[in-house]
Amino acid sequence: MFDKYWNLVMGEKRPSFRIRALLWKGIFQAERGLFDEALQTAEELKALMAISPRKKRIRKRYQYIKGLIELKKENYQQAIEHLEEALFLLRHQNSVNYIQALYIDTLAFTYYKSGNRDRAVEEYEKITLLTKGRFMFGQIYAKSFYMLGKIYEQKGWKGKAIENYEKFLSLWKAANPGIAEVEDVKKRLAGL
Repeated sequence: MFDKYWNLVMGEKRPSFRIRALLWKGIFQAERGLFDEALQTAEELKALMAISPRKKRIRKRYQYIKGLIELKKENYQQAIEHLEEALFLLRHQNSVNYIQALYIDTLAFTYYKSGNRDRAVEEYEKITLLTKGRFMFGQIYAKSFYMLGKIYEQKGWKGKAIENYEKFLSLWKAANPGIAEVEDVKKRLAGL
């Protein structure tokens, strides 16, 4: 699937398409546990910095892929360092197709997995405040309430957990039945 897209993009004359394709290629590779390939893709991005006027755009994508690789390897401190750098390089949410929610979500989840629930809450709350930065990733916006509910429940803050779970369900009320998070929230709410 990705190979067809990649071949199409490689025929494109605009470098922005290649930069975007390399980001998604690296994400797919890291998600599948193909760490050497993902690292190679990140290095391809890095090499483009030498010839592209869009160095900052490339560097943030390079840092994001590196952070995602470290997250998947459970090297949380290194992941946090790369992901924070990627977020630092992001522009303010000024475009409808902006990926800010994706970057923040990955950092928040990394904090959650590392056991730093307070920082995870800070990052997930940033997602709930996004406007344009969440348009392409409405599912991340909705799931941020799910994760906030889980964290608050783990902290013993039942009221805040219920509030976030209910917000999550209100956003996903028309979701297909059987989605794991929806079913999990229903069980958790029944228990609270």
